[in-house]
Formats: sequence, C-alpha cells, structure tokens
Amino acid sequence: MKLFAWIVRIVVFVLLFVLALRNTAEASLQLFFNAVWHAPLILILFAAFVLGAVAALASVAPGLMRQRMEVAKLRRVAAEAQAPASAAAAASSAAASAPRDGKPVPYNVVGPKV
Repeated sequence: MKLFAWIVRIVVFVLLFVLALRNTAEASLQLFFNAVWHAPLILILFAAFVLGAVAALASVAPGLMRQRMEVAKLRRVAAEAQAPASAAAAASSAAASAPRDGKPVPYNVVGPKV
C-alpha cells in the first residue's frame, strides 16, 4: 500500500511539474483599484490554490476548535468518573483478599490446591 501511495505521489508531482513548465507565459491579473499583477500563469494558479486552501482552513477552524474543547471536557468527565470507580474496585479487592478464619486467601497461587 505504501508503494502505491508513493507511485501516486510521484505521478501527481510529475503532472504538476509538467503543467508548471508548460504555463510559463506571462499573464496579467487585473486587481482592484487599477492594480495589475504580471506574473507567469502557473504562479497565479498557485496563488489562487493557496488562497483557496487558506480560506477552507479558516472556515473549518472554528468547528474543529469547538470539537477539541468538547473532547477535552468529556475526557475530564470520564477521568473523574473513573477515579471513584477505581477506588471502589481497590477497596473491594482488598476486602476480598482479607483472611477468613485466620487463614489468608491465596492470591494467584500456581499449582494444585491442597
């Protein structure tokens, strides 16, 4: 599976590299207030891609932060609920291993019972 992933990565890289080599012609991008940006076409495409990725991350970030805060809160609640349960389990195991009739109860004894 790793080999397949590397083959896909290499193919995508080669395709993008060839695209970049074929689109080196000068292009003009008309911006606001009569500003013009002259750059190779591939650079303009790359800038548009980066701006789109940044916009997508900015739109997803608040939801991710909300989810992380909720997960942290639930983990705290689970840890608080587990602490009394583990204390009760320790107390019950201590009571179970208490001696009966003056004889200690064997714990994890290997071999036949005599």
